[in-house]
Amino acid sequence: MSEKEIKELTKKIAKRQKEVKNSKEAATQYLIELGVFTKNGNLKKAFKQA
Repeated sequence: MSEKEIKELTKKIAKRQKEVKNSKEAATQYLIELGVFTKNGNLKKAFKQA
């Protein structure tokens, strides 16, 4: 990934974080889209501590 691509991705992530930080529902949906949460809003096994 080039420096330009990294900067663009960083900007997109920062923008998305601002959009979801004040809403639990939006934050949960974002984490589901990222694959961190299941469709039910539970933390996926890969992200749980042993």
